[in-house]
Amino acid sequence: MKSTLILTATSLLAAAVHGSVVELGSRAADGYVQNPSGTASFTFNKGCATAACGKTVTGFATAINQLTFGSETGLGAGDACGRCFKVTGDKDPFSANFTGPFNSIIVKATNMCPITGNEQWCGQTISQPTNSFGASVHFDLCGDSGAPEAFFPSGRGALTGTYEEVPCSQWTGTDGPSLWEGACLDGENAACWPAVGCGNKGTELSPCLCHERLLFMYTVGTPPP
Repeated sequence: MKSTLILTATSLLAAAVHGSVVELGSRAADGYVQNPSGTASFTFNKGCATAACGKTVTGFATAINQLTFGSETGLGAGDACGRCFKVTGDKDPFSANFTGPFNSIIVKATNMCPITGNEQWCGQTISQPTNSFGASVHFDLCGDSGAPEAFFPSGRGALTGTYEEVPCSQWTGTDGPSLWEGACLDGENAACWPAVGCGNKGTELSPCLCHERLLFMYTVGTPPP
């Protein structure tokens, strides 16, 4: 089976930063872009056992690109955390002749796909709001949640399609315990964007700045101002 694996934000996580929630008066706040529906691309990873939102779940789960997730690596949960999405595939970007069948499933966002190291799929920025496949949001399905098996056609590991935020009453699963202080899945109880759930953290970064922040955290232990 062809599979496309993405690096998720699990190796340099820290507790979420506490602070006031910024009201999302529009669907772009703090340098993040968060829309309730749009174009999407899909891959899957090995698993989301150490989720950036600070909680794992038993149902279908996903990591989501940084521009939509709403946080920086090391700052904890973004406003995407806990939100549920109906994702639908309609094309294999590497095989134009493939006509399906395609599937739709409902997933809950629990992890972040950072820009750095994942530019092809999760490299969306304010200046370049779609990735290499023309998708505004990337869903990297958690391999340990059963989502890839339910979503991808046999032999496929990457698709493009659409997404739509839906009430989490349509999602099947349960939330696990908090992995650390500041864990948040409040998006599951919030209205669809632009309503606020966990709130955003930090500001959207370019790949270069993300790399510099990670290097500084690794060598010194605290992020630069």
